Amino acid sequence: MTANASADRDRLAPTKAVILCAGLGTRMQPLTYYVNKGMIPIAGKPILEHIITKLVGQGLREFLVAVSHLGEQVEHYFGDGERFGARIRCVRSPEPVGTAGELDKMRDLLTSEQHFVVHYGDIITNLDTGKLIARHLETGAAATLGLVTGVRVHAGVAELADDGRLTYFAEKPDLGRPCNAAVSVFSRRVLDYVRAGEDLATHTIPALMAGGEDVRGWVDPDAFWQDVGRLSDIDAAARLVAGECRT
Repeated sequence: MTANASADRDRLAPTKAVILCAGLGTRMQPLTYYVNKGMIPIAGKPILEHIITKLVGQGLREFLVAVSHLGEQVEHYFGDGERFGARIRCVRSPEPVGTAGELDKMRDLLTSEQHFVVHYGDIITNLDTGKLIARHLETGAAATLGLVTGVRVHAGVAELADDGRLTYFAEKPDLGRPCNAAVSVFSRRVLDYVRAGEDLATHTIPALMAGGEDVRGWVDPDAFWQDVGRLSDIDAAARLVAGECRT
């Protein structure tokens, strides 16, 4: 890469990240009756603090945090973000509007950005966001999804013969292919595809592909990843944060 190309890439590199944390956290009830899901403590710190600290360490400084249910807890804890080495602004909705809808509400705050990072607020991962950004800028894609390996399903998986006999069974197997890490880099034109009430993974990404946009993936084979969507996930996430587990 030439010096000019490298300078252009650095100039375009996103410094702003959107963190999606406006859901009700229904799978985490009754805890989320009283605690915003992004404020659930993992190894003594809220999930959101782990996410923001990681992203600050990877070069991002500005954060838009989508909140709804108990969003005031996030606002009070993080303030303007100065003590975390960041600038943080919470964008509140009276009720959840879907992950794509959360971006739709931030449209005016993102239209000046050539590219921006989107990170779900209920995952713990050390996926290398810097390398994900570099890949996105190299290809000029509309969207580049971070992917991880070794993700396991929560339940057992079975296969049956025609007569109902069990031919295969595995408890919490590895899915065997790269999975969506819920960390992505989007170009500004993705905003043309987001709609209130819709979901990024279910609606927006398929719409981008159907519209002929360049949608890519980048696999970080060394990343650990944990969805913190169930009460039973909290201990696993804490072990990852503490460095006790890397699978």
